[in-house]
Amino acid sequence: MPWWSWIVIWVALLALTALFILFLGFRVFRGAMSTLREFEVAADRVQVNTGRTVVDSDDESDADGAGESTLVPAVFSTPDEVRATNARGRTQRIGRRRAARVRLRAERNQPQLLRDMPHL
Repeated sequence: MPWWSWIVIWVALLALTALFILFLGFRVFRGAMSTLREFEVAADRVQVNTGRTVVDSDDESDADGAGESTLVPAVFSTPDEVRATNARGRTQRIGRRRAARVRLRAERNQPQLLRDMPHL
């Protein structure tokens, strides 16, 4: 094998390595841009106002009439307030699940459970 063939082989290997590194760099750049777009969407959903975080809630809390909720860290509340808030939330979640269960069983013409009938 002549001496210049080694130069051709090494030049080809270096060129392929450079192309592979450019390809990986392009993929990392596209991934970073995609992540930034998702971050912008998330940042639009969460707005920071006067040190408090306000979350635009699209879930069932709007249906309950709660409207826009302000998150207050539980560290600044008394234990009794936290327990009461947790109990209130648990009761609301149980009620929503029960109402959904009754609605779905009625839609499917299935018999209702007696425990789901609070008026009985």
